[in-house]
Amino acid sequence: MRDLDARTFAALYGGAHGSLAVPMIALTLLGGGWAALALLPMVAWPGRPAVRAFGRALAAAIAVQALLVFGTKVAVGRVRPWIAMGLPAPIGAPHDGSFPSGHAAGAFCVAAFLAVAMPDRFPQSPWRARSWAAFGVAIATMIALSRVYLGAHFPTDVLGGAMLGSVVGMAGGRFYRGLTTSAQHGAIGGSSR
Repeated sequence: MRDLDARTFAALYGGAHGSLAVPMIALTLLGGGWAALALLPMVAWPGRPAVRAFGRALAAAIAVQALLVFGTKVAVGRVRPWIAMGLPAPIGAPHDGSFPSGHAAGAFCVAAFLAVAMPDRFPQSPWRARSWAAFGVAIATMIALSRVYLGAHFPTDVLGGAMLGSVVGMAGGRFYRGLTTSAQHGAIGGSSR
């Protein structure tokens, strides 16, 4: 398995000076933890409880996956490919464990959350909900590939991160849908009195 992982890495690796370096660096920056700060306005959105619930459920899912990634990295302790193979350091020169990829986990957490939660956000427009989900998966896939291209992770690192993030994102999306279903039932029950 490690041989296949190393060969796949070698086929995808381009490094910080490869022909796709600029878009790959942009994708890596997009997939970094700082992008989660964009949720802050949603978490405290005035007068829109549905937006706040969406933002809080997504933020909770992101926090849970980040803690799981941290714990798994410490437990596994896999060496980064750029260190193991003597390659130039990627942007940020990460030195923590390589497995699983936090970028892939975070990106797929958001994508899976959107896939599960968006039908409730757009109940009258299933194509719109599916479009958001497809967009999320496409961006998450490109972020994961950017980590291999730049030399920060082996392919199995991003695969593991994608799986971990997807599971947590789906659970977060289901939690959000449960909140909206409970709120709808509460509103219906409250309006009949």
